[in-house]
Amino acid sequence: MEKKGQLGNLQGIIATLIIIGLLIGVGFLILESFLSTDSLQDNSYTITNESSAYINDSFYFVDKATAGGFNSFAVTSVYNSSGGGGTLVVAANYTVNADTGSIVGASGRTFNLTDVNLSYTYNAGADAWIGINDTVEAMTTIPELLGLIILIAVIGIILAVIFNVIPGARVSGA
Repeated sequence: MEKKGQLGNLQGIIATLIIIGLLIGVGFLILESFLSTDSLQDNSYTITNESSAYINDSFYFVDKATAGGFNSFAVTSVYNSSGGGGTLVVAANYTVNADTGSIVGASGRTFNLTDVNLSYTYNAGADAWIGINDTVEAMTTIPELLGLIILIAVIGIILAVIFNVIPGARVSGA
C-alpha cells in the first residue's frame, strides 16, 4: 500500500496567515475611516486678553498649550499692560511657535515686557483623532516589513513541504 505525502497542519497555517492578513487590512480601513470622521476633527478656540504673560528671552507658554490635541496656535494681538500701558506690541518684537503654543521675545528688540495681555486662536480637542493617528503611524512599519514576513512564510511553507511531503513519497520500483 502506497502512502502519499501529507501536508499535515500546513493548510491550517496558510489559512491562519490569510485570516491574520485580512484582519490587519480591515483594521487599517477602519482606522483610516475614523481619521476622516468629522466628530474626531479639531475644534477652534479664541482666547482674548490672557493676562500675566511676558515677552523676554524666556519662552512663555499660553495657558491652553496643554489642551489635548493643541495645534495651530496663532497670536492675534499682544498688548503691554505693565505700568498702566495698554499699547499694542508689534509682531516684529516676538516670535511664535504654532506647535508648542509659546511666545518669546525676538532678537534685536530693545525691551522686556513683564505683563502683557495675549489674544490668540488655536485648535484642540481631538484626543481620539490623535490617538487613532498615532496608531496608524505606528502601524506604517507593518507594510515596510510585509515583504519580509511573506518571504519568511513562503520559505517556511517550502521547508514544510520538503521535510514532510518529499520523504513520504516513494519512488516505485526502488
